[in-house]
Amino acid sequence: MDHGFSTRKGGWSRGVYSQLNLGFCCGDKAETVTLNRKLFFRLFQVEPERVFTVRQVHGDGVLVMDGGEGPDLWKDPINLPEADGLITAIAGTAVATVHADCVPIILVDVEKRVVAAVHAGWRGTFHGIAGVAVEKMRKVFSSNPAALVAAIGPSIGECCFKVSPELYRKFKEKFPEFSDFATPWPLPQNKFCLDLSRLNAEVLVQSGLSLRRVDVSGVCTSCRREEFFSYRRDGGKTGRHLSLAFLKN
Repeated sequence: MDHGFSTRKGGWSRGVYSQLNLGFCCGDKAETVTLNRKLFFRLFQVEPERVFTVRQVHGDGVLVMDGGEGPDLWKDPINLPEADGLITAIAGTAVATVHADCVPIILVDVEKRVVAAVHAGWRGTFHGIAGVAVEKMRKVFSSNPAALVAAIGPSIGECCFKVSPELYRKFKEKFPEFSDFATPWPLPQNKFCLDLSRLNAEVLVQSGLSLRRVDVSGVCTSCRREEFFSYRRDGGKTGRHLSLAFLKN
């Protein structure tokens, strides 16, 4: 099993999408994104037709790809199934999600040979999508949450993700047991900073994972302009990264 999180370096895109833009949804040339994806997939020695994604909607839906749906369901980028997570136990298959600040989460069950890729924006985080994915792996594949391994990749950090007091209060009511997931910004701005990576890690632990099996990169996409795209930093006009989990034959 392999997994990885892309950066913006090494591809063919230009301008605001420079260089390794892997998202079809943001205005870059489709043929360039296709070339970039082939370059990234080559690192895992997986063919593009064996990489599957969903149409992300910033929710908490997680789908299972079991091979019985028919290939057309997963290959039309306009009409992909709507969800923000994808799980598979099909050998030789990779699952991927697209990101540009939102939290990328990879889940691996080595014993049952199951992998998952999850996209957790603030809405998905609020609704506990990380826990939804763990529960679906448990129900469908009999995964033991304590045996799962999780990797949380680069995303916007607490240093840069400023939210309104209203949104902060919603998170505080939703996660009262997490006392330090937010810090106040200087009072004139009347903002709070949310640590989405930390929140998702806590949700995974609550869902049964061991804390030592949850790896958090701690890298902020907004801070590191030369390495990462950032939707917030760049005002929405930017490229996208891919988070990928590959279940080898």
